[in-house]
Amino acid sequence: MSEYNAKNYTEQGGEKTVIGGTLEIQEGASVTGLPSSQVPVATETTLGGVKATTKTETYTVAAKIGTDGNLYVPTYPTVPEVPVAVNQAVSTAEDITTLLADFNALLVKLKTAGLMAPDAQE
Repeated sequence: MSEYNAKNYTEQGGEKTVIGGTLEIQEGASVTGLPSSQVPVATETTLGGVKATTKTETYTVAAKIGTDGNLYVPTYPTVPEVPVAVNQAVSTAEDITTLLADFNALLVKLKTAGLMAPDAQE
């Protein structure tokens, strides 16, 4: 007779089930019969009830347990408005000097709108 030890098993008669491995409760499943006194109550520092594990750091979100025992997750931040530079008219320059002036005017407008870093102060 071989010796086989399972981490998860139900003792003979079905009165006791031992979970020595991982118990996975999938979405939509439910657990019944637990007295409410055995399920911890949420506090400011402790999450009560069932706690799901995070998949990766990219799936985490800051949460807080309020004084009322409810779990609160902040709303996603709004996307900041992208600044718009003052319009730069189409260049009609016919020489390099006028084209340079038009180009420099464009650079000033981009910097003023915050779309380009300002010149380094010497």
